[in-house]
Amino acid sequence: MNENLNRRRFLYLAGGATAAAATGAAAWAGLLREQVNGAPTLTLPGLTTTTTSMTPTTTTSLAPGQGPKNPVLVIVQMQGGNDGLNTLVPLNGRYQDLRPTLALGDHEMLDLSDAQDFALHPALAPLLPLWENNLLTGVTGIGIPGQGRSHFTASDSWHSGRTSPETTGWLGRWLDATANGPANPLRAVSLGGGAPILTAESQLSTIINSPRNFRLSTPPGSDSEAIVAAFLQTASPLSGDPTLAAAQMAIPSTLEAIEVLGVDSGVTADEPPEENYTSLLDTAAGLIDLDVGTEVIVVSVHGFDTHSDQRSRQEKLLANLAAGLASFHQRLEANGHADRVLIMTTSEFGRRVQENASGGTDHGTAGAQFIIGPNQGIIGQVDLDNLVDGDVPIAVDTRSMYATALDWLGGPTDEILGKKYDRLLDNLP
Repeated sequence: MNENLNRRRFLYLAGGATAAAATGAAAWAGLLREQVNGAPTLTLPGLTTTTTSMTPTTTTSLAPGQGPKNPVLVIVQMQGGNDGLNTLVPLNGRYQDLRPTLALGDHEMLDLSDAQDFALHPALAPLLPLWENNLLTGVTGIGIPGQGRSHFTASDSWHSGRTSPETTGWLGRWLDATANGPANPLRAVSLGGGAPILTAESQLSTIINSPRNFRLSTPPGSDSEAIVAAFLQTASPLSGDPTLAAAQMAIPSTLEAIEVLGVDSGVTADEPPEENYTSLLDTAAGLIDLDVGTEVIVVSVHGFDTHSDQRSRQEKLLANLAAGLASFHQRLEANGHADRVLIMTTSEFGRRVQENASGGTDHGTAGAQFIIGPNQGIIGQVDLDNLVDGDVPIAVDTRSMYATALDWLGGPTDEILGKKYDRLLDNLP
């Protein structure tokens, strides 16, 4: 990739069937030549786009003053089901009684000033400055009533915001409802894997498994003109088959995403394609800095399904989570974006209260999450004296967190979620 792609030119080309027909083969060829000339291999690892329809959406007018100017929402997913009890720890003697080997000792926990009933896992030490600066909220006892304990059913509810069958994600429905102007595939971006919460009826999102490996290149010694010609054979004329047409129209979106993310990633093809919260959130910060119209970023890391050896496994995962979040927020502050970015962690469920024989915990219901934004405190409770079938009772509906996020983005909120839920933050801008 030798040149930066002109943003205005891309938006014109990426507008769908009309743009493809209007610009013709010559414009497509020019766009492609900018990308393939001089590059070393032809690969598109990790790219998918989510859509279920090519039907235009209706723009919804937003109520003024619901969120900050040019807001960005960053969802940080702990995939597999993080153990909330050992993350935001209840200072209750029952906690250590119920977990004789897995519970953290009093000397290990991190004190939270002005929070009498909870402490932090020691690996989350990088989050303490956020707490001290009134920017960290812990939400405990959070879950979706009736979501189930299996990864499949719980994840479906977690992604859609509903316990009944639903093909769209809660953020995908928001993308549909607020679509306005030329399509922008970088409006919603997922880093680290698929993001069903972005699945929409008409809006495209860019899904990137590994930003380190996200590139378009040509084989050494290949004829770039032949590659351009091959692309043109697939891109024009636009197919009458909606599936093929969607694939054709994804080409310019793909090229733009590669251009933007390739410029920002700062890594080479020789580096291992290992991603973690630190690297993924660094890419997220770069997207926000580039100001390409990104409003939603989803960051995902697997590994939280700790059925065994939870002590060491969760410690490493939480350490990387905390380091990534702290570094990300520092960069946002340094570049003047912190006031318009809301960060939320999510996970499909919590873990069982009682430890198992393998030094781990099994699938449960309520867990603990964090919000980094204009608040400090603990929301919810952990009632260890009144467990529900061995689980922490749900004290906060996950959709209250979603409602808070949608308010931050400017809404609409209740119509997206299907009903009104309590909000978790009182002083949104």
